[in-house]
Amino acid sequence: MSWYTFFVQTGKEDHIKQHIDRHYDDKQLKCMIPKKIIPEKRQGIVQDEVKVLFPGYIFVKTNRIQDVYHSIKTTPHVYYLVGSSSCTTGHTKEYFTKIPENQMEWLLQLFGHNHIIGYSDIMVLDKNVHVISGPLMGKEAIIRKIDKRKGRAKIEVQLLNDIRLIDVGIEILSPLS
Repeated sequence: MSWYTFFVQTGKEDHIKQHIDRHYDDKQLKCMIPKKIIPEKRQGIVQDEVKVLFPGYIFVKTNRIQDVYHSIKTTPHVYYLVGSSSCTTGHTKEYFTKIPENQMEWLLQLFGHNHIIGYSDIMVLDKNVHVISGPLMGKEAIIRKIDKRKGRAKIEVQLLNDIRLIDVGIEILSPLS
């Protein structure tokens, strides 16, 4: 089965996923909305918030994109299949653009089995970032910026032909003296 991305109305991702899950079984189509846990400060209190990682996008995994495309496309608040156009790959013409397998495998490792990026424990030593545990472990190269005050890291993620900077939650550990 291959992964595809639909662009939808921001804020309606969960509603659309529920609609798709009601109309398709897991053997035919799987729908996913990657999320992240980040600290948010409201009225002086810091709380963990679960937010959509790619606002306005839902991911579907299917072998039958030709069969389900028009049904999903007519779902309220679904705009279009990302990258859907007539493109030539090798000797064949494809209308539906798959997310490359290596990109999706990398993203799924980052999300984990529950499709939520949790906190990573990091240490900053002489401007070098060391990830001690969490989803960013071994992925220090994608960290572009650390915001110690907000408890967030800005990471670089590639999705199809687009590179995005995304905030994720971090816990900054102090080095032992």
